[in-house]
Amino acid sequence: MNHSLAEKSWAGADRKAIPSRLTLLKRPLGRILVDGKFIPEAKLHDALAEQHRTNELLGEILVRFGEIESTDLQVVLSFQEDLADGARAAQLAAGVRKMLGEILVQAQRISPEQLDAALAEQRESGAKLGEILVKRGLLNRRELDAALMVQQHRTTPPPLANRLKLGEVLIAAGYITRPQLEEALDRQRHSQQRLGELLVAAGHAQPRQIEHGIRLQSMLLAAALTAALSLFAPAPSVEASTVQEASASARVMVSAVIPARASINVIRQVPTIVVTDADVQRGFVEVADATLIELKNNSSHGCLLIFETHDLPFREATVNILGREVAIGPGGGMLAHQGLGTVALPLSYRFALNDNMQPGTYAWPFTLNARTL
Repeated sequence: MNHSLAEKSWAGADRKAIPSRLTLLKRPLGRILVDGKFIPEAKLHDALAEQHRTNELLGEILVRFGEIESTDLQVVLSFQEDLADGARAAQLAAGVRKMLGEILVQAQRISPEQLDAALAEQRESGAKLGEILVKRGLLNRRELDAALMVQQHRTTPPPLANRLKLGEVLIAAGYITRPQLEEALDRQRHSQQRLGELLVAAGHAQPRQIEHGIRLQSMLLAAALTAALSLFAPAPSVEASTVQEASASARVMVSAVIPARASINVIRQVPTIVVTDADVQRGFVEVADATLIELKNNSSHGCLLIFETHDLPFREATVNILGREVAIGPGGGMLAHQGLGTVALPLSYRFALNDNMQPGTYAWPFTLNARTL
């Protein structure tokens, strides 16, 4: 079970160094869907507001609203663990060969027009494209290094490098089976045909399914690249704007806009969940005061506590925060919190067990994040 709070904070690491890693590296499902252009940003806000009202899973709301097809959601969820982690997303994206400019445009880090202008300068000066983009202020040095790492396939384990291949996307969509893919790949080694053509010729897939798979692959790649580069993006800064000059004395009034922010520090977190025979017989296990967080919020509209799941071994979990409850399923969940400033919040949990659950010790299955409303 990867990337759990337990692994991050109770594996011999310095507890004081944990919260920043937890809050910076995880991208929730909604952000992944926006990154890949599966849904517009405005529709995500609508769905989050609906989720706050109904406590449904975000994906279910978006399907019900007609914003995403259930097949597309199924595919994204199958890649969610990799896409939510910037470092894994970088390795995932490295499995698809792209030119540096293509990577940056697809990650929405630069526009096609900015790329064209930089390429024109490159033709005149002979300088490297990345250096030109840094000089123009379109990238910082760390973002360039990240993009080059993706482009050059450095430090990419084979399983992750292959995850975004077309065949894997088609399997995730339910269009083909693993044996059908292996058969087509074996035939491809002895022919010049593309994988999609071989799958169609063998009757394993329809042309429209291949086209849809290619589109999904491109959107997943965009989400992976955006997540990867987000690791190295400059931190948001105070945005200053000048108001018009009041008189000929050239006096200028300056106003500062402080961005709304919410963050979580994990003060205490139990590392595991112990399931006993008695728990299995009654169908649930309770873990009281398992988590203690420090929540900071400067937005008058409040913020969302975001629960992200990683291979949840239970049917669902109910989280209790100061008497308020939220159900967390395989797709995660959210709970709105009102109030400004800093507050310590204890979290208790009740896990509903699957029918085939066995007694034992299970790794903690959640990560926590916060976002302003």
